[in-house]
Amino acid sequence: MSSTAKVIYLRSYGERDRDDHHVVRRVLDATVEMLRDVPLAELTTRRIAERSGVGHADLCVYFRSRDAIVAEVYLGMLRDAPLHVDAAAPARARVAALFEQLLMLPADEPGLAAACSSALISAEPSVQAIRRRIHAELHRRVRTVLGSGAWPEVTETLEFGLVGAMVQASAGSAGFRDTADELVQVVAALLPEGC
Repeated sequence: MSSTAKVIYLRSYGERDRDDHHVVRRVLDATVEMLRDVPLAELTTRRIAERSGVGHADLCVYFRSRDAIVAEVYLGMLRDAPLHVDAAAPARARVAALFEQLLMLPADEPGLAAACSSALISAEPSVQAIRRRIHAELHRRVRTVLGSGAWPEVTETLEFGLVGAMVQASAGSAGFRDTADELVQVVAALLPEGC
């Protein structure tokens, strides 16, 4: 019986990688700017390419759809958000603070918030890999503030609540502040006092 292993070769960060990063950054920045001016329904990859100064064919090398671009924007917002853990605070307070911070990220940008909500629930194949990275980032943050002793079921339930609240607030079903307050109630129900 033989087994095979997949070998992955990592490229060094050379000129091509820097160029790739620059193109992607221009596309993401242009998308955020456009979402301040136009609704998601009017956003197309061609319009983003035009606004970013990147050829449409070049844009399509990096992103297969508008939703993939928006999902990548949202992933960047999550990754850029600072992660502070007050080890002296109870887990309930730490989780509530994290959830409020993450929920309020797009609160001042209604067009971007709506687009992020759409990307979080998009069934498009090109978004699925980015959504997995979004969920991995959310999982990392929740696990960090909960600490190593948390039950996996509790962690998963908290994550589901967070994602649901993000979609609800971003879609305009409820205000961000109201949703953040309701999410604190969810955290309180899952994590006992003093936990």
